Amino acid sequence: MIDLCMSTGDQSRRARRGFAITGMLVLLVGCGSSGKTASTTTTTTPTTAAPTTTSQPATTTAPPVTSAVTTAAPKNSGRGLAGAVSVVAGNAKQDGSGVPGPAATASLGSNVHYAVAANDDVYVSTGGLAVLKISGGQVSVFAKLDAAGGPGGGVAVGSDGSVFVATSSTIVKFDSNAKATIVLTAKAANLSTSLGPIAIDSAGNLYIADGSRRITKLAPDGKTTPFAGTGTQAPADSAVGDGGSATASPLGAPTQLFVDVSGNVLIADTAARRVRRVGTDGIITTIAGGGATLLNANAEVFAADGTSPTDVKFSGVTGIAVDAKGRIYIADGQSHAIVRFGASGGIALVIADQKGGVETEGSPASQTRATNVAQLGFDAKGDLLYIDSSKIRAIAGAAG
Repeated sequence: MIDLCMSTGDQSRRARRGFAITGMLVLLVGCGSSGKTASTTTTTTPTTAAPTTTSQPATTTAPPVTSAVTTAAPKNSGRGLAGAVSVVAGNAKQDGSGVPGPAATASLGSNVHYAVAANDDVYVSTGGLAVLKISGGQVSVFAKLDAAGGPGGGVAVGSDGSVFVATSSTIVKFDSNAKATIVLTAKAANLSTSLGPIAIDSAGNLYIADGSRRITKLAPDGKTTPFAGTGTQAPADSAVGDGGSATASPLGAPTQLFVDVSGNVLIADTAARRVRRVGTDGIITTIAGGGATLLNANAEVFAADGTSPTDVKFSGVTGIAVDAKGRIYIADGQSHAIVRFGASGGIALVIADQKGGVETEGSPASQTRATNVAQLGFDAKGDLLYIDSSKIRAIAGAAG
């Protein structure tokens, strides 16, 4: 899995934010002092001719204090979605399997993966051996995994409500009562261990990535067939295999799979810094990434809205989702940003780690910040869900 720990550059940006906020406080104090000094200056008739510089107190020309508060606005203020940001669940602590309780204060653990059911319940697999369920504002333990299988590496929910979880070496299916059935073992299917991420289509076919950079299709009857990847490492920033069979194309390191309404499988490939799509005809194509325009080129100044998705150079693609209108959302964990592009092809900023922004729940996405963003998804209301430092957050009405 991808280590999204804060980089030195992130720390520098945080330091700059601290300096900016401290500077604002100093300015406010200075303005308050100016008001006090002005009240003790010698009396001068306002209508007299302009005094000489030696007789006019310097403090009488101080600017209004109201101008100082605008310095806290994010550098990209106004860019991003207008929907309010909220926490679905999680307190950002990375403590194993997580700790159940009220969604706002419960822990989801480390190495979080999730899937949304049709009734909006959210199932979470973690770096531990528990499968958590978020429902009605509460986090509970839905099921336990076999210790021999190792920690979970992905989760998917079928149309019938079945929950599929990838351990390091098995795919386990849970029914609504959390009764477990092993539907695949890596050894029997001739797959590498470290299974996951996974995704499921409307027909019940499960798509499974493994540690050898291959994706396998598991049919409802248990039959497995190769779907994508050769087992070799794709070169960074390479489109090797584009336009040909997905099974003949090397992959980098898939971090999320997503099946759209047409049955296409999208691959968030962080090592190749691309989003690739495998069509129903089995042909693989790069649909975003591989360009020369860095998403985050310089100190939180993000690529301009309207940039073509294949003109953008991502630092690390960590999430992918498609809404009901066919718009594609991409998370870049290293650039701390989520973007989307629609039928016109132009990218638009969704949310980012904007300079001067503060992570404030209830604020619009364009005025708050996000860091270490990962897996994307949608709930029944059309809210965009995303992982942000071991929390699941949502942007209201993103798919509207």
